Amino acid sequence: MKANGYYNHPRFPMEAGCGLIEEDSIAFTSDSGKTAVISFPLEIFPKAIRDIIEALEEYENYNVDFTSASFLTVFAAAMGNTWSVRFMTGWVSRPIIYMVLVGSPSCGKTPPLQQAVAPLLKLDGEYDMIYCKEMETYRRWERMSAKQRERHSLPEEMKMPKRKCLVVVDSTVEALIGALRDNPRGVLIYKDEIDSLLSNFNRYNGSDEGYFLSLFSGTPFKYSRKSNNEHIFLANPYCSIIGTTQPGRLGEQFGGKRMMNGFSSRFLKVYPEIDKMPSWNDTAMPDRVLEEWERIIRKVVAATPSTDQEGKATSIELLFSQESKLRIIQWKDEVNNKVYAETDSDAVRALCGKLETYLVRFCLVIQIMHCICGESGMDKIEPGTAELAIRLTEYFRNMESRIAPEIETGILDNRFTELLGNLRDSFTTAEAVREALQLGISESSVKRFLRDGGRGFVKKKSHGCYRKI
Repeated sequence: MKANGYYNHPRFPMEAGCGLIEEDSIAFTSDSGKTAVISFPLEIFPKAIRDIIEALEEYENYNVDFTSASFLTVFAAAMGNTWSVRFMTGWVSRPIIYMVLVGSPSCGKTPPLQQAVAPLLKLDGEYDMIYCKEMETYRRWERMSAKQRERHSLPEEMKMPKRKCLVVVDSTVEALIGALRDNPRGVLIYKDEIDSLLSNFNRYNGSDEGYFLSLFSGTPFKYSRKSNNEHIFLANPYCSIIGTTQPGRLGEQFGGKRMMNGFSSRFLKVYPEIDKMPSWNDTAMPDRVLEEWERIIRKVVAATPSTDQEGKATSIELLFSQESKLRIIQWKDEVNNKVYAETDSDAVRALCGKLETYLVRFCLVIQIMHCICGESGMDKIEPGTAELAIRLTEYFRNMESRIAPEIETGILDNRFTELLGNLRDSFTTAEAVREALQLGISESSVKRFLRDGGRGFVKKKSHGCYRKI
């Protein structure tokens, strides 16, 4: 299939990059001398899904990276708690993904995201129809006397129906916890503009951000609703997140404290190089393309996990083959550990840790994708799957390299004046770093700020010494 979309560039081999530091770059130079940015490794998808993504590029001019990241996240959300993967004895992981599509206004972020989520929303519409009928029956039962229930052969006790859903759009923690309680399989938070989710953190409850830090790990936790004195225990919470944002918002959303506490590194970010609006195409895409995507998602959602002795659902657990496990360990030893050791940036080190988490999760998602599409088995993580997951992990490391300057620029635009105001007329790098950390500015950001002349307000006197102009 030949792609003729606005985002049509050659695919370059990926290399492991340190990410988040100035010296590293995700840009490669082609034979023509023109610099191009690496794109999403489409080879991670089975042919059936890859054909859909390429058709959306050909007929709808959708950006490949945005579409691929959206499909990956939605597929993982459709999996939910049905599958898990065990890497080590105490390390069992579920396919939780926090994803953000980054791009300028009108660059084409929203359409591919909407198409990816559409099958889940369609299923939710069907679930709502069933829920409304069940609630109607329950309300009718509730109004009856015991004799009337007996006359109509209705039970003496009836539980209030629970609203089944796959997607949550309400951005309050209380609504999310209620949805997780009623849907043990898990949910996807879908926010076209993710700022509507992040800006609500700590507005009403100082612990909101902490809940999302915890939800990322999928570990059990308790939640108390003060409004009705309800206590909710979530044994295996599953919640993935996907949304969009603009480069200018990154500093506020993911900089400062959120870069230091690991919140930023939990979010995978996709920021392709786009310099013009998507073009329009007068050729209609065949209906079968999106019908196939819906068929795949329905097949994933329909998968039923086994149950334990108490009748509770348990995940279908996959193990790593010996060869695939050794390949993952090799990547950690030769690539990720090296990146960690060669940097003094806490942000880079936080990213290294989260990429290890994501690598294992990617192995699970990729294996199940190929299984659902009939290209592999479901008994274990295969060596080829591990290799594909490594490529995907390094793609996101390189994306973070592209994102980091945008985050840091946003931070400095808001805080560098305050930083300069707090420093003496003459100061050292160490003093600037110490003061910057108090303001939530990372060490790498302030060093770059000084190296660039402090936006014209700082002059270097000698090594490690500066003065205000």
